Amino acid sequence: MVQLSVGISGGKSLCEYIDLAKQVEDYGFHTLSIFDDLMFKPAWPILFTLAQHTSRIRLGPSICNPYLIHPAVLAGHAALLDEATGGRSYMGIGRGAFLDFIEVDTPKPITTVREAIDMMRRLWQGDRTPYQGRVFQAAEGAYLQWQPQRSDIPIMVGTWGTKMCQMAGAVADEVKAGSSWSVSYSRYMWENIEAGAKEAGRDPSEVQLVLGPLTSISADRDAAERYARRTLVFYLPYLDPMPAFVGVEPDELHQVKAATAAGDIDKAAALLSKNTLDNFALYGNAHDCIAQIERMVDETMVRRIEFGMPHGPEGSGAAIRILGEKVLPHFV
Repeated sequence: MVQLSVGISGGKSLCEYIDLAKQVEDYGFHTLSIFDDLMFKPAWPILFTLAQHTSRIRLGPSICNPYLIHPAVLAGHAALLDEATGGRSYMGIGRGAFLDFIEVDTPKPITTVREAIDMMRRLWQGDRTPYQGRVFQAAEGAYLQWQPQRSDIPIMVGTWGTKMCQMAGAVADEVKAGSSWSVSYSRYMWENIEAGAKEAGRDPSEVQLVLGPLTSISADRDAAERYARRTLVFYLPYLDPMPAFVGVEPDELHQVKAATAAGDIDKAAALLSKNTLDNFALYGNAHDCIAQIERMVDETMVRRIEFGMPHGPEGSGAAIRILGEKVLPHFV
């Protein structure tokens, strides 16, 4: 059965996060992720706060990147969060997004993420063997000065790229495509995850495919669609290569970008075709969302769905209430 979880971006007050985390846990969702997006509130302080106000739900960052924070530091944060939660954490990592805003290059992303995962696991396991990678190195004296709660904290790689999916299939526990709700692209991702797992001698079933669609749910399905459209226009330019794969016309993408850049969000939202919206967003009322989830589960290898921002036109609390009371019970 598919696992259902919630993802929240870093723009709310700490009190809001605490209230939402309690709500998410009380309804029985599987995971609560805090997005670690550049220029938003950083995920780690929020996660440590939520660790003190929850007792069951799995917590983790979705996602960190090794270009801004060294994997030795990430390993320490993840190990401490695992201790604070009593073994309820996971570690999300990927090449990152929006780094162009601060002119940070992301060279050798496959190697960089792979070596970051290797180094984090080395530290969690207490391995003092010197590490000599192409990007990262560690001397014998580089080891955590305490015993982590677990030596095998689950790793989730955030990506929708072909080669990163193959690499993740070889080493990760989960692979998440954020802002994705395409059956065809999900199948394509799984083909590459499966190929990477088999090449590494792993059983592909050891890796879970996770989808994190832009989610907009409301009793008013038209309001939910309008809200989804207004959110997608901001993310669409950063979702390569998915738009071309699912048939978004270059002219549509160009016009949406131009209208968004000019600040005309209503125009940009109206320019989105239904095909584009349907491939990146889960939206509508509870009945609509249940039907969409059932189709995705039936037609792909997805094992966890993470309801991402914006959640809904009435706010995250109202959206989580609908998801928790009307959608989640259908899949339990």
